[in-house]
Amino acid sequence: YTYLWSNSASTSAISNLGPGTYSVSVIDASCTISGVELVTNGDFSAGNTGFSSSYTYTPPPNTGEGQYWVAPGSQVSTWNGGMFSNGDHTTGTGNFMIVNGSGTPGSNVWCQTITVTPNTTYNFSTWVSSLNNSSPAMLQFSTNGTPLGPIFNAPATWGPWQQFFSVWNSGASTSVTLCVENMNTVLG
Repeated sequence: YTYLWSNSASTSAISNLGPGTYSVSVIDASCTISGVELVTNGDFSAGNTGFSSSYTYTPPPNTGEGQYWVAPGSQVSTWNGGMFSNGDHTTGTGNFMIVNGSGTPGSNVWCQTITVTPNTTYNFSTWVSSLNNSSPAMLQFSTNGTPLGPIFNAPATWGPWQQFFSVWNSGASTSVTLCVENMNTVLG
């Protein structure tokens, strides 16, 4: 099961909360339609292909904010000497998207247009890690330019990976442009 609480928690239970109303979406992964992955190159194993970004693709060295590179985690410090990595969230040796965030909220870090089935509920998720803890990322999903779900924050310390997800219903749509947007106004 995966969980998404109205306060953005993703654990099976939450505690130490004040009075109020809280809701949770619980998803049983065994009930998905064949566990079909609709995102192309979501693990970046094919490199810098299958997606778009408002950021500039910049092989080493990284020279400023609003730039990204797709490479194995072992090469992070080659791209930017102030960044550190424990590797990708699966094997530790795979590719991932390395980003030096801009200070422009709403800029698209990653986007992809995918085909969807009308009137179907979809679960969108991503894994995020901080490569430098001076200004952890603040990100949000969007569908066709409309914010989806709460803003999610990268871990405050460098190294650990954290999964975030939001649930979306396609309504009458047969395709959707799914984006991960920057919401942080602090550079880096």
